[in-house]
Amino acid sequence: MISINILLKRFTLCSILMYSLNVIAQTTATDSFSSGWNNRYAIDSNSIIPNLNISSSDSNGIQNVPETENSTFSLPSSIDGKLQLYFDGIDDYVEDATLISEWSEITLMGWIKTDSSGSMVQTICGQDNFSLFLVFNRLVVKANNTTLTYTTALPNNQWIHVGATYSDTENRLKLYINGKEVGHKSLNGPLNTDTTPFYIGRRHNGSDKWFYNGNADEIRLFNKALSDDEIQKLVYQEIEDNGKVRGTEISRDISSLSWSNLIKYYRFDSFRGNITDNLTTPGIDVGTGASLHNISSSQIQAQTAPMPFVTQSSGDLVSSLTNTSAGINGSDAINYDWSIVKIAHNGVNYNHSQKHLGLIVNENDASSNPIKYDITNDSELNVSWYLKLDGTIDLEGESQLVQGDESILEPTSKGKIERDQQGTADMYTYNYWSSPVKIQNSASNNFRISDVMNDGSDANNPSQINFSSSGYDGAATSPIKIADYWIWKYANLPTGTYSAWQHVRRTGTIFPGEGYTMKGPGTGSVSTPQNYVFSGKPNNGDINLTLAANNDYLVGNPYPSAIDANLFILDNGPELDYDNMPVTDATPLISGTLYFWEHWGGGSHYLQDYQGGYATYNFSGAVAAAYKGDNYPELAAGGIPTKKPGRYIPVGQGFFVTGENSGTINFNNAQRVFRKENTSSVFMRSANTQTSENDEATEEEDLRMKFRIGFNSINTIRRQLLLTIDDNATPNEDWAYDGKLNETQIDDMYWLINDNAYIIQGSNEAEISTVYPLGIKTNTDGLNAIMIDDLEHVPDAMNIYLHDIALDLYHDLRVSDYEIFLNAGEYLNRFEITFSTPEQLLGIDDQVANQIDVVYSNDIKKVVIINPSQLEVKSITLYNMLGQSVYYNANIVQSNYSEYNIENLSVGTYIIKLQTQTGSLVTKKVLIK
Repeated sequence: MISINILLKRFTLCSILMYSLNVIAQTTATDSFSSGWNNRYAIDSNSIIPNLNISSSDSNGIQNVPETENSTFSLPSSIDGKLQLYFDGIDDYVEDATLISEWSEITLMGWIKTDSSGSMVQTICGQDNFSLFLVFNRLVVKANNTTLTYTTALPNNQWIHVGATYSDTENRLKLYINGKEVGHKSLNGPLNTDTTPFYIGRRHNGSDKWFYNGNADEIRLFNKALSDDEIQKLVYQEIEDNGKVRGTEISRDISSLSWSNLIKYYRFDSFRGNITDNLTTPGIDVGTGASLHNISSSQIQAQTAPMPFVTQSSGDLVSSLTNTSAGINGSDAINYDWSIVKIAHNGVNYNHSQKHLGLIVNENDASSNPIKYDITNDSELNVSWYLKLDGTIDLEGESQLVQGDESILEPTSKGKIERDQQGTADMYTYNYWSSPVKIQNSASNNFRISDVMNDGSDANNPSQINFSSSGYDGAATSPIKIADYWIWKYANLPTGTYSAWQHVRRTGTIFPGEGYTMKGPGTGSVSTPQNYVFSGKPNNGDINLTLAANNDYLVGNPYPSAIDANLFILDNGPELDYDNMPVTDATPLISGTLYFWEHWGGGSHYLQDYQGGYATYNFSGAVAAAYKGDNYPELAAGGIPTKKPGRYIPVGQGFFVTGENSGTINFNNAQRVFRKENTSSVFMRSANTQTSENDEATEEEDLRMKFRIGFNSINTIRRQLLLTIDDNATPNEDWAYDGKLNETQIDDMYWLINDNAYIIQGSNEAEISTVYPLGIKTNTDGLNAIMIDDLEHVPDAMNIYLHDIALDLYHDLRVSDYEIFLNAGEYLNRFEITFSTPEQLLGIDDQVANQIDVVYSNDIKKVVIINPSQLEVKSITLYNMLGQSVYYNANIVQSNYSEYNIENLSVGTYIIKLQTQTGSLVTKKVLIK
């Protein structure tokens, strides 16, 4: 139960708050203000805080100045520096001319740090028709006679950025805390006509002027309702005139915001007597302008607001940014994604997600120690607008640097990042790589492998790899030895031309976005990971490579973060209409399917011994590479699973694209995303992929029906095909939904679409009459099997049949695998997947089948026809599993029951077919023992 006293206290507080808001909204009368005489003192120039420029003929000595509402102190004639003002809450204020009258748009903002001794209601700044207030430390904006309140009390003695906007066009009044919208209200019409002065620290009307008590800085008045993006780009930095509003910490224009929209800018950095400068004018204001009342020079203090946040020490980022005595809360740099942070100390670290508008990492600290900023615990470092990197950012583990679509890396940056990635340790096994970095402190856009890739056996102390130009084997030395003979690239060359591979070695030129091959050092088996550390200037922004039609390009993720494969495909595809469907005259650059090499065995440098294949990804989904091994869908030789690529391509991953037309491959920051390596982000190495969950993002579940059809060949090649049902696809060839077969295995199976071979097929049809043709090729006579590997979101009642056209047999794949003996060769017109039930498929034959049956009796070694309706049977034919006819009889007895002796049959499975006089067929699969 809540006590009566508590209820009374709450009621009293609410009543006072409502009364205060009502007074703010309704008070318009002007009254006089009188205050007691107070002894206030101006201090001499020698006692003013550092960084002040003071020139005054009479600034020395202490003056006793009686104060009235209009009195001013005798301030030094000139004060300049990085400064702020303190208001005592008694009679201090700044006054300027009437500014706001009949405006249809407005933004008013500034930094405040309140004292705990302030009164219940305090005026921050504004005029009668638009102003910012504090009521019990709750932020309030008053527009005409309407108020909007943020009901959470602001902390005292802590810098808070406050702001409000109004737009008559949007009919919306908004309130902001630290650049975040915290409330809005509907409001119509322009602001009222107003002749009151513009005040900072008091209001004009009423007997109580509601003086402000605390520090203030960076008061800005715009005649435009700024967007969230505009506000957030200027909260944590000062601004300057470049035609557009430009930041001083991040020297970039806010392109949507003209300097002419800034009506008044009180930075409180320059004072001429009692006039504080308005920076919207080119010169410093002297004699006239915003005048200080009852403010002494001791209240002009060194600037402490976080513009930007700057580290104060080593250690955890939040702790290192916190400066309690200055009123800076380090958590704000993490809580607000548009903060600007400067790392000025070595040994700063952070172990969770952080997002900043700007990040500046200095080269050295105050003691000339090189600065390294450690991002730990597989975390995201996101910089949305500007990165100045002169020191080192160590992206430990799976930590990633994500830069947004607008984000730039300062061209003069001379620092580097370090990022780990693991490949196979086996000296015979390839990985396809790409580098997230290029040469540190260099204007060159190309690089050599030896410039950027290091031995990461000790991740904390990476060392240069011993690249060997002699021999073919790596070695498990310290540092590791890599045979550079195996470093090759395939840059815009004819599709499938093995001899076109370009030998790079350790000294050849590679460009950002290009992929390359490299084998391991021999520190372990195919499944053992070898850690490498990429070190250099991080790649950022648009990265372009030229691609010609019918050419292949080994490319790769060029960034120190994952990229979204779907966005990469879209950006290099046709122009899309509003439904995300290709336009009719579309000319995509790439085929729409990505190919990821997985080298899963061989144990030799000889090409003929390589065991590997290409995993495939497009809009329909992903399929793992074919492999040689056991009959289990997810298990390869040696118990190592082949892996399906995910939607998110990890750091350092290379892959192939094929040119559909000629043009420019484009990687860009909009494709970048933070994803840890798990089932949705898989580095294609022959080693176990960690399955750590990504707690930074929730994956959207793919609810499309997917049929994963497996093939196990006589030579134990395991191939999986994918059929995905998607409304955006058709049974014909569809860009980015159908993935062509791009390799040669000794045995294989594939979808046939317009006589072309595909590993992935997308379609919008899964009806009972739908048919999907299959092609099979085999190198050796023997038994092969077709099966269901997996079904995703497929109804349990849905039938899935393998139709053997040669035998006219419909085999239920839900019941068992379909095994068939095939002679070596290619079968392009024999097999298909269909969804028809026997009744729906056979139609009238179902009526016949209900009236006649045929079996083989192993007891009497005869074929038996049971024909109670005495239908006229034309013939009996018996086929072996090769599709060969081994028995035919056209002399059928018209009887309820008849037997037929067939001699010299081998043990095995056979197909019996009865053909009636009407042309209907009865088919039966039998086992002869």
